[in-house]
Amino acid sequence: MSFFANVDFNKLSETDRYIYRYLKDHSAQIQFMRVREIAEASHTSSASVMRFIHKIGYNSYIEFRTNLKNEVEDASNSSDFSDRLQVLRPEIFQANVEMKLEIIADLIIDSENIMFFGMGASGCICEYGSRRLASIGYNTFALSDPTYPVAQKLKYTSNNVLIILSVSGNTNEVIEMVNNFKNKDDFKIITVTSDETSILAQMSNYVLSYQEPLIRFNKYNDMSSQIPSLFLMEALIEKVYERQEEID
Repeated sequence: MSFFANVDFNKLSETDRYIYRYLKDHSAQIQFMRVREIAEASHTSSASVMRFIHKIGYNSYIEFRTNLKNEVEDASNSSDFSDRLQVLRPEIFQANVEMKLEIIADLIIDSENIMFFGMGASGCICEYGSRRLASIGYNTFALSDPTYPVAQKLKYTSNNVLIILSVSGNTNEVIEMVNNFKNKDDFKIITVTSDETSILAQMSNYVLSYQEPLIRFNKYNDMSSQIPSLFLMEALIEKVYERQEEID
């Protein structure tokens, strides 16, 4: 939101950052909340919330909330992933999905390499996600071939992030590839899947799961929807971009 445009993130205290992230991620709800409710939700105090509001240039909470309400209305047709998650979360995504996106975004920013891996339709989304991250300056690549010697490619690197897309989370070829990196300190494994109890999910450091039925015919033809995984890719890259803007 533009009312945070002039905030110098590096000058904020740790408490200020908690409040900043809560306000930024819940802009659609804040216009109906009181200062005390914001303080409770952000695990801070009413005094800290008011100090932050004054720090970003507002004389009162009423002035801040009025300006916020106007901006939310103006942005009603924009691609605000946080607001969309608030709507979709109960039916499709886990309650803590946004917290996980924040953590994974920080991992990506600090990483040396980001590898996307998926087969079939998941591989297509990997290509898309990799291209989007590369466009904002990250060293990233996508693979769909489980026999590619990726372990050798990344042998002398550190701070690597592996993002695995698999609807079922139980594809043997993908499991065998991921097993090469399991429990290695220089690799963080993130799996995007519809089954949070799958083998791949259990092998991962972080899991972004969603509710979507697995639909197949003729045993191997997968007709499951990829919209939730694509949405998560968009939301994650949006978080990375936002974090990058804050750091810069």
